[in-house]
Amino acid sequence: MLSTSLLVIFLIFVVVVIIAGISMYNWQSRRKKGSDSFIKGLLAIVENDSESAIKYLKNTAIQDTQNIEAFVILGDILRQRGDVSKAKQIHTSLLARTFIKPQKKSRVYKSLALDSAKENKFEKALEYIEQALSLHSDRWSQEFMLDVLEHLGRWNDAFQLLAKLDGDREILALYKVEYGKSVMDEDPHKARVIFKEALKYDKNCTPAMLLIGDAYSTEGKMKDAIEWWTKVLERNPDNSFIVIDRLESAYYEMGEFDAARALYGRILKEHPEADIIRLEIAQIFEKMGEIERASKLLEQSPKSSKTIELARARLNCIKGDAGAARNIIENLIVEFEKPKLVCSSCGYETEKALWRCPKCGEWKSFGI
Repeated sequence: MLSTSLLVIFLIFVVVVIIAGISMYNWQSRRKKGSDSFIKGLLAIVENDSESAIKYLKNTAIQDTQNIEAFVILGDILRQRGDVSKAKQIHTSLLARTFIKPQKKSRVYKSLALDSAKENKFEKALEYIEQALSLHSDRWSQEFMLDVLEHLGRWNDAFQLLAKLDGDREILALYKVEYGKSVMDEDPHKARVIFKEALKYDKNCTPAMLLIGDAYSTEGKMKDAIEWWTKVLERNPDNSFIVIDRLESAYYEMGEFDAARALYGRILKEHPEADIIRLEIAQIFEKMGEIERASKLLEQSPKSSKTIELARARLNCIKGDAGAARNIIENLIVEFEKPKLVCSSCGYETEKALWRCPKCGEWKSFGI
């Protein structure tokens, strides 16, 4: 009787072992098939074949449900194709899995952050990327967080993070500038202090100098404003358009027209190629009735830009010299009529008729 019972137990054990072996074989077989599909999916991504990549990755997810990477990448591809809702659904479902290791879970949160950013839901994106960083800190996540903070206008937080990363000092200065702008209406003095802090990171930060002048102007301190705006003009004569109007208004308010003309003259002497300043002085001469002096000043321009030439033609019309004005305009028309073809892919410019861009290799990018 005992031997019969032992035989039955032995047979049951053998059956269990066989079933377990078959199950293990089937599981390993599925995993192998899933692994093969995963590799094929990755290769399809490399080959920019998203349709095949989705097919192989879906097959991987079916064959091997523990392949977290396959689910994550599948969702990422769907997001890139515009199906953000489906991408979020896949990524969110992975959070319920308790066996995911912290680094892989961090990867899931990264994808959810990207999903949210794609929908312009940057508050939610910030939540997800913070969760990702709490599990595994890496440079990509921190830089993505910077981008999110920029979109949210949280400039001081962005500054703190970039400083922690030992980031570009010029960008740090610009973060300070944006932070100062955000408090300018409420507290011009505080804003001015922040703008001056920006100069500690980039002593040539033009926006900081420009806005320090604006802050002083808001506080009614016009001499201080002019001092800072003059620094902008001196350091950026080619881009003087950003500050000329401010200086004009300030000098007008203070009744110091000669000071403005003297300043422009000094800058032009140091930077004769600064057309905007040359035009500004010419306009001052014109308002004073000194048309010949204005014309001579424009003729002395070393660049002879289209703007300068048009201004010369205008002055010739004022003087009644229609022939000189006509010659200038006819020359400009010839210049304007020269065809300029621009590659829609990389921006390469040419006057020749091309069907393939010599810079980026794109075909039919010139619209011909």
